[in-house]
Amino acid sequence: MTERLTRVQQQAVTRARLLDAAETLFGDRGIHQTSLDGIAAAAGLTKGAIYANFGSKGDLIAAILERKLGADEPEPPSASLAAWAGRLGDTYESAVDRPEIRRFALAFVELWLYGMRDGSARAPLAQWLQSVRDANAREAAELADDLPLPADQLAAVLLALDIGVSLQRLLDPRAVPVEVYTAGLKAILGRGPA
Repeated sequence: MTERLTRVQQQAVTRARLLDAAETLFGDRGIHQTSLDGIAAAAGLTKGAIYANFGSKGDLIAAILERKLGADEPEPPSASLAAWAGRLGDTYESAVDRPEIRRFALAFVELWLYGMRDGSARAPLAQWLQSVRDANAREAAELADDLPLPADQLAAVLLALDIGVSLQRLLDPRAVPVEVYTAGLKAILGRGPA
C-alpha cells in the first residue's frame, strides 16, 4: 500500500515537475519559444497548476535558479585551499556529464541570453551568479590569506572556469576532457588539489 502525499508534499511534487519541464523546454526550444501551455503539457499538468505555483514565466525562471542553488548538499568546511580545490574538482568531474547537469546547462545558456536581452529578466540571473560567487569568495577567504586575487575576483574567475569548461565540454567532450576543470583550478590557485 502506498502512502498518500500530504498537500504540501503534493505541491512540492507538482512544482518539481513544472520546473523540470520548464528547464528542459527552455534548453531545447528557448525561452521565447516555450509557452506556459507547453510547460504544463510537458509536465502532464494544466496551465492552472503553473499559476497556482508561479505567477509568470519570470517566476519560473527565478525558481529554476533558486532550486539550483539549493540542490547542492552543504559540504563540511575544507581544511585548506588545496583541499577545497580538490573537492571542487572532484565534484565537478563526478557531476558534469549527468543528464540533469546537461539539462540545466542548456537552460542556463537560454536564461543567460534572455537576461542579456531583457533588462527585467536580468536580475534573477545576476542574483544567482552573485550568490554562487559570494559562497566561493567566503570559502576561499576563510581558507587562505595569500589568494592569487582578491576573494571576490577569484570567485568570478572560478565561476567563469566552471561555466566555460562546461559549455565547451557539452559541445566537444573529446577535445575538452573532464580533467580540464581541475587542471584549471590548480593553475589559477597555484596549488595542487590535496
